[in-house]
Amino acid sequence: MDAARKAEIAASTNFKEEEVQTIDFSQVNWYAMRAAAAYQAEAGIRQTFPATTLVTTTSNDVQFFLECDTANRRQIISIRGTANLGNAREDADYVQSRNTRLGIYLHSGFDEDAMQVFDALLPSLDKSQQIILTGHSLGAAISTILMMYLHEEGFELGPSINFGQPKVTNGRGVKKYSALPLLRVVDENDLVPLVPPNDLIDEIHGGYQHLGPELMLLEGEYYVYQDAHTAQHSAISAFWRNLGHMSISAHYMQHYLHNINSKLAQAVQVSYGERAEHIDC
Repeated sequence: MDAARKAEIAASTNFKEEEVQTIDFSQVNWYAMRAAAAYQAEAGIRQTFPATTLVTTTSNDVQFFLECDTANRRQIISIRGTANLGNAREDADYVQSRNTRLGIYLHSGFDEDAMQVFDALLPSLDKSQQIILTGHSLGAAISTILMMYLHEEGFELGPSINFGQPKVTNGRGVKKYSALPLLRVVDENDLVPLVPPNDLIDEIHGGYQHLGPELMLLEGEYYVYQDAHTAQHSAISAFWRNLGHMSISAHYMQHYLHNINSKLAQAVQVSYGERAEHIDC
């Protein structure tokens, strides 16, 4: 990374003293392998995860699969996403709509997809089992909204980890569901977790915010852990101006797997302000 980029990152830093958090990256990898497998064809999914009982695709072309781990009394839901970063602004529907079932405002497109997955999944779910979810990109957004639906339906939710998730709700939604057991994993160079951007502010409902603590993957063994999404970014105009120059590959699930695997033997937490020394760009 050149000196100018390091200076830009350092100037944008505004963070409080951060919690020391030891991360079990073998567990993170367990979730990541499933989020990646959701992109495979059904035969590949069933071969890799023999406990799979359901693989299906909704009318909105969202594929997901369900595993039943009866020995550990849990069901695992893994949801396929999209890596279409290049058309992020054109394709995304940023409109928030009120979800009467949840009593909050949600990204209307993500909510529609989540509702289709929920309806397809519900007959196969067992309330005596703990439910665990994962996904990447769009699949991560859907999995977060599904956690809300399943919580309201009385299911027991286990710790869930997703990857490269865009924002799905506003501050009130985050406040209502702040207790959900969710960890978001992001790559420092991935723009998708910043979508929808903060220039798209709804004066009535407020801007989009993230739910859950954040694990930021840096190069090699380094990572950042934050209780909330406190990272400060470049001006909004710079965000869109630089979109075409950022690394699209940073959003791909294979890139996430690469930066997780590099931490399996040893992982070192650094502060948000120190991240510029360990960014893969």
